[in-house]
Amino acid sequence: MIGSDGRLVQTAVIGGPNSGRAIILPTDADELTRWRRRHPAYTYWCGTQLGGCGNELSDRLYRDKVCHFAHRPHTSCHRTATGAASADHLFIKDDLAAWAGRNRLKGRATSRDLGSGPGDAVDFRVGAARQHVRFQFSRLTHAEWHRDRQRLSGETATLDWVFGPGAAQPETMEELYDEYGYLLRFRFETHGAVRRIRLRAEDPRRSTDWVPLDACAMTPEGLRVPGAQPRRRPGPGPAAGAGTGRAATQVRRSREEQMLALKEALVGAARFRTRPTWEALARTAGSDLLGLSVPDRVGLLVAVERTADGAGSPLLSALIRTGESDPPPYVGDVVAAVGCGAPATAAVLKRWCQREADRAFAVHGVPSRTPPPRLPLTPDGRLAAQQSAEPAQRHTIVHVKGGKVQQSAARPKPAHLTGVPLLRDTEIRHALRSTRQRRGPRTRYAQALMARAEEALTRLPEPQRTELVAEMATTRRWLDSRPDTPARKPRQSRRAAKAVDAQKNKAAKQPARAKTQKGKKGKNPLQGARPLPGFAPRTAKKPR
Repeated sequence: MIGSDGRLVQTAVIGGPNSGRAIILPTDADELTRWRRRHPAYTYWCGTQLGGCGNELSDRLYRDKVCHFAHRPHTSCHRTATGAASADHLFIKDDLAAWAGRNRLKGRATSRDLGSGPGDAVDFRVGAARQHVRFQFSRLTHAEWHRDRQRLSGETATLDWVFGPGAAQPETMEELYDEYGYLLRFRFETHGAVRRIRLRAEDPRRSTDWVPLDACAMTPEGLRVPGAQPRRRPGPGPAAGAGTGRAATQVRRSREEQMLALKEALVGAARFRTRPTWEALARTAGSDLLGLSVPDRVGLLVAVERTADGAGSPLLSALIRTGESDPPPYVGDVVAAVGCGAPATAAVLKRWCQREADRAFAVHGVPSRTPPPRLPLTPDGRLAAQQSAEPAQRHTIVHVKGGKVQQSAARPKPAHLTGVPLLRDTEIRHALRSTRQRRGPRTRYAQALMARAEEALTRLPEPQRTELVAEMATTRRWLDSRPDTPARKPRQSRRAAKAVDAQKNKAAKQPARAKTQKGKKGKNPLQGARPLPGFAPRTAKKPR
């Protein structure tokens, strides 16, 4: 009745075990009744193209629960994907066949098993134009995707990669953003017993609308989605470009042209918040950069940095990374050549480039923001001593007769921060985490760190601010759970505080008024009144 993973079997194929005609069984009893009346001769199978056992299925109708397919008794099946999305690779083949027929394309769609099932990918090839579109269902590592892309690019004139939900690695997305300016995505929408594909193009800032396949077009440059403007035309494969190779080698740009193209590519990468490899930069700035030696790369990057707007501009060369997401060693030579210091180790260079990349994202991103400070390097190539988390000392210029006197407004260290070392804003989060993991009494130290973290929030950029807020919330819950943490006073609103102050002032005035009334002699209300007739005041009798 259910699949091997415990889920209901919702999809099957019609007609036989090897059929590619998929169906989603209606889950409502009335809908399934109508479906049976319309298709009384249909037979349903646990299809091999679904990764099933190939045995016949029966449709089970229920009034009190969801309708589903079920195997016959004593049937063994190890099919893992049984939900509504398990037949999407068959539905897309039907959509592609119908779309190719309407557009008079001689195309063919084929399912691919890349190791996890028959629905890992679907390839659509247009024979005459030697064009290829791959719809990626399963998640590939960046190295696997790069290897498959090189292999397929050598076989076709154009290659487009369309990714399903969660199928693209961040490194793959960055490379495609850098090369084309966008990434192609697909998803499915259920319509009765079938599902239909929708496509869109997206980049780090915006995305186009989801459109059906009929709204897309197959052009000589490849698959095009409405609203997507490619940054540049994708280069042809080796076979297509063989005839123009000799003409391409005759055109060589000057060093200044290479430098301007490289700077534009680096600024574009910072705008999209990506860190490209040198190969990705060459695909954007010009293929003649691929053949440059390491000294020529360093010289070209130094020329790019010397055209910066100011001394505090971020170093764009810090964006370059290797396939392992580390900065290439020659970037350290660029850092030293522009006067920022010489990193002593690869770890120092990696951390320095990470900060510089954040600065480039802040300056060139959309919208721009204030960049964090640059990490200073010591003469021996180490990171400088940890900076204080407190703001820099303020100086006040007092104008007096005879000249100006510079006075420093030194502020004493707050009492609640006593015992806390001088940490940089970006290191307070790690200090909070290590405080919770240490042994011994550390509640007071953690509370002092929390106070310093509150001050650092106003200076930290994103995403460091969000990370610190999350770490503060975890530390606050940890403090509340410890028995040695003093109870926190509940916070009062301004209105409640004003009411408390008013009551205190009233209570303070009441004793003074009572004391004043006590010092005065009480007034007799009958003083000065005449006696009533017949009543005379009693006088004491005189002794005889």
